[in-house]
Amino acid sequence: MSFFQRLRLALCLLVLGSAASAWATDTFNTSTQTLTIPDVVLGSDVYTNVVVRLGNVLALGGGPPYGTCDSYAPATNQLTIPSVQVNGTTYTNVLITVDLSLLQVGGHIPGAASSTCYSPARNVLPLVVDQGPSALTSIAANEPFVSVTVCSPGSTSACQTIDHVLVDTGSVGLRLISSVLTPGLLAALPQARDSSGNALAECVAFASNSSWGSVRIADVQLAGETASALPIQIIGDPIFSQVPAGCSNNAVIEDKVASFGANGVLGIQTFLQDCGTACSDITLTSYWMYWICPGGVCQVTAVTPDRQLSNPVAMLASGNDNNGVVLTLPSVAATGSALVTGTLTLGIATAANNSLGSATIYDLDSSYGNFTTVFGGQSYYDAAFLDSGSNALYFADSYLSSCSNNGPAAGFYCPPGTVTLSALNQGYSNGNAKTVGFSVANAEALFTGSPNATAFSNLAGSPIQGYFDWGLPFFFGRSVFMAFEQRYTPVGGGPYVAY
Repeated sequence: MSFFQRLRLALCLLVLGSAASAWATDTFNTSTQTLTIPDVVLGSDVYTNVVVRLGNVLALGGGPPYGTCDSYAPATNQLTIPSVQVNGTTYTNVLITVDLSLLQVGGHIPGAASSTCYSPARNVLPLVVDQGPSALTSIAANEPFVSVTVCSPGSTSACQTIDHVLVDTGSVGLRLISSVLTPGLLAALPQARDSSGNALAECVAFASNSSWGSVRIADVQLAGETASALPIQIIGDPIFSQVPAGCSNNAVIEDKVASFGANGVLGIQTFLQDCGTACSDITLTSYWMYWICPGGVCQVTAVTPDRQLSNPVAMLASGNDNNGVVLTLPSVAATGSALVTGTLTLGIATAANNSLGSATIYDLDSSYGNFTTVFGGQSYYDAAFLDSGSNALYFADSYLSSCSNNGPAAGFYCPPGTVTLSALNQGYSNGNAKTVGFSVANAEALFTGSPNATAFSNLAGSPIQGYFDWGLPFFFGRSVFMAFEQRYTPVGGGPYVAY
């Protein structure tokens, strides 16, 4: 079967009319089964005008081209292609193996820095902690953001890349604020429906707010990989303008970027769905998440897991990088930083860039996704979690004074000076344990002393009663692994966290 035929038959095919000039486009000759490639990145070098024979088509990403040049991995004999042209049609983000028996190389540029190639690993999203989206009225603090590309299912003409989407290891599913989507894309995203054909809406309670909006279907591109036909939530979608009391009574509804604090949230907790079997049973009224509103009258409805919001990484089509994620952030100075960059890497032990190394494994309770933390003589048994979506460490300490209830430091701790503390983290059942040291600074002093800072490693606050919330400060200076339930890794199946 020819390369062209394979692409035509693939269900996840995304077609572009033509490639943008920013990307170098390969050409495939269906008669000779050869690829002609303008530039290939190999290690730190770039090779130009390369000709190879086709091997096997492994994956089709679709969406806008990821990178500007092909990237070759000798260990796996895999070539990642941002854009390839076949008989006048352009296909994007293709992963193949190649036959090097007819290898031709026109030129060689030592050191990729001397070329214009941009060829990141297809499983890595750049992550940034900065001031947040432009719609915010104040500087964001300790919010890690990535960009995601959303397309109408099976289309590349209705696509949009959304920046400043919060990375949240404490929730599941992609949720976007309606106002950041173009009207054309919003109209092109089909509504998700229950088994009776009713359009679905969802109410989700976070720690300090709730979100209400429609459930729609989209293709979601993360770096160079795609999750197809994924249910996502559109917060503040005009088609569900009336918020039922059963949702608004739980917490303040925040459906604007300025109040929500981000253009959306990418929930990558260790669960596969955001509610699972609990929302399949209508008698479990404590789970008032999914709703239908026939005739404008809203009511709670049962939704099976396959129709619920799913973990976007776990649903990646490639199958190679869908067992977990790795968040990597550098250390931050005690006075804070105005900008921090890191990475969100897809997969655990699926490539050279996401190896577990010497990380310690802490297994999680499969029902709640928690482990145990012992702090200040109290055991938070099955009540501790790693949550990149929380902007501070949240725990109870009667010796730490709270900040004033007025101003940006409200809800945080304000000790007279920086306090050094420690806690013991334990796996839920595997016996692994390790002491973690951390610091708590005066939040008011941090905010006034570094008014342009967006990242703080020593910010802490009052807790959700009975829980120990290891928020974003925990992630600074570490690579943190989140292994998904029902997914295999070389050290065993998830769910677990490791660092």
